[in-house]
Amino acid sequence: AEFSVIREHYDQMDWTGRGRMELPPQNTGHFLRGTKPAIHVFRDSETATWSELLNQELETLRGPDSSLTNKDIAVLWNDGSEHVELTVATINSVVGRWSSAEEEITVRVAGNCASAEWPAVVYIYRYRSYSRTVTLADNSEERVACSDTIPRLYIALSRARVHCTAILFDYKPDCKYTDGMLDELRQRSDVCRIIDH
Repeated sequence: AEFSVIREHYDQMDWTGRGRMELPPQNTGHFLRGTKPAIHVFRDSETATWSELLNQELETLRGPDSSLTNKDIAVLWNDGSEHVELTVATINSVVGRWSSAEEEITVRVAGNCASAEWPAVVYIYRYRSYSRTVTLADNSEERVACSDTIPRLYIALSRARVHCTAILFDYKPDCKYTDGMLDELRQRSDVCRIIDH
């Protein structure tokens, strides 16, 4: 499933110039299963662009054909930019239309729910990358573009048991690891739907 693809790309990440990052071992033949998420990729940073999609997702999850209640839904987010307050305010504004005093939809930073699960998750992530110069094993230097998209996406997608939508906004194709993962997922419609906006 998508977790195996994401993990494969995570295993290739080398932010230090000294080799790949280590994850706990995965047993041979063990297949990581999850939902078949939809990952929406927006290149712009406008909250109006993705807030309408968030509203549509909540409308689907809470609509007349759904058996889900608010407590079955979580909206998870990550935004390490200077715009975090705007992101959170936008999420709370949209979710507030669907929540009630008796039953709220969970809104939480994705990293603060490592062992929590919900039937439905909508994950909102502002893409960010940075580059730095690393010293390679042969003492040469290389400029490496880094992004925490892969581990954050892995954590957020693993919180959903039945339905998952991820909204990746402000995306710029500048990190070979993230770009490679998204390219492979675009080719794997059997495990994931990538929708470029």
